[in-house]
Amino acid sequence: MKDCSVEIVTFTEGERSRFTAVGRLQEHSGGFTAVYPTQEDEAQLVFSEGALVMRRRGGSELHARFAAGEAGTLFVGVCGHAGDIPLETQICTARRTPDGWRVALKYRLRFEDEVRIFRLHIAVNIISEEQ
Repeated sequence: MKDCSVEIVTFTEGERSRFTAVGRLQEHSGGFTAVYPTQEDEAQLVFSEGALVMRRRGGSELHARFAAGEAGTLFVGVCGHAGDIPLETQICTARRTPDGWRVALKYRLRFEDEVRIFRLHIAVNIISEEQ
């Protein structure tokens, strides 16, 4: 396991947001698993075999699998209420860099009366390796 920083920059409807956290990174053949805190919850990113899985556990729940050209659902649970939102992934790529991983993600969420497009740039940077 390695210490890492996670930065997620999200673009949607002309807005840009940025999230950063310090977490732990485990690399495996062709991918990685990053675990990091978000508010009081634990979040996880897993990239493997061309797909990215995002999970959040705790007070808020979230689970989605993104793979280019595939449809799926975004599961969201908050305050005892839960539901699925249909999603379509357009782009999901990851590449290893000298200092970590870069992920490009573009997907559409299909709400009842609108479609919202999200673009994410995710950087998982290695801070140090465990001795």
